Amino acid sequence: MKKLFLSFLIIFFFACKKDNCGEIIDKVVEGDTNILVIRFDEGGGTGQGDFNGELVADIEVSNEIFSNFSEGEIYCVE
Repeated sequence: MKKLFLSFLIIFFFACKKDNCGEIIDKVVEGDTNILVIRFDEGGGTGQGDFNGELVADIEVSNEIFSNFSEGEIYCVE
């Protein structure tokens, strides 16, 4: 039950987030699937420096989108 609640909370957080854009850091082709690896933030940390992570996601896209974007460009997820 806790996992289900956590999953809904995460989905709700990302659905409500107004800025769904990030930098393309890699482009991957796996079989017939085109994937953009996107970094949505620059990382963060605590005051003690014991946490420094970044939000990275793999987004499956069409051939057209894959060929129209390059690494380093900003891509917005719809």
